[in-house]
Amino acid sequence: MLESRPERACPLLFGVVVVCFLLLTDRHAAAFERQWHLGGGLGAASASHYRLGPAANAYAAYGISDVFDVRLELAGSQNSTEHHGDSFLYGAKAALAYKIDVIQWIPYVAIAGGYLGASRRVPPLTRAQPTAGFVAGLDYAVSRSLGLGLALSYDYAFHPGAYYLNGFLRAEYTFGF
Repeated sequence: MLESRPERACPLLFGVVVVCFLLLTDRHAAAFERQWHLGGGLGAASASHYRLGPAANAYAAYGISDVFDVRLELAGSQNSTEHHGDSFLYGAKAALAYKIDVIQWIPYVAIAGGYLGASRRVPPLTRAQPTAGFVAGLDYAVSRSLGLGLALSYDYAFHPGAYYLNGFLRAEYTFGF
C-alpha cells in the first residue's frame, strides 16, 4: 500500500506554482520603436596597410519600428604604418539596422554606406572615399534608458584591398518613450 508523503508534495507543488507564474506573467520587452538612442564607444580599428590603433565613435539612432533602426555613426582612430608614420582615420556612415529584441539582450545587424578619410594617404586608401559595409552588435538594456554593448564594423572602400575594420565597447542613452 502506498503511503502519502506530504513533505515531498510541498516542494513539488511550490515548483509547479513558480513555473506557472513565470510562464503566465507578462514580461517587459525593451522594444525601441519611435525612440532615440545617443551613444559612443571606445575600441580599436585597423585599415588596409595600417596597424591596429585606438578608436572612438559616437552615434545617434532612431527606432522606425520595433525591429528597424536608422543610424548615423561617426568614428575616428589613430593608426600608424610601417613607412608613413601616424595617420588619423575618420569616417561617417548611415546604416539601417535589423534588431532582434530578446527581453534585455538585443542582437542586431546593419548595412551601411558612408565616407572614409585619412589624414595621410597610404594606398589603397585615398584621402577621402565612399564606403559600403555592415555592422554587427549585441546590446544589453541595463534599464529603460541605459544600454551597454559591443559593435563590430567592416567598411569596404571601393578599391581592391581597401577596408576599415573597427570594434567598440559602447554605452547609450535611450529617450522618447
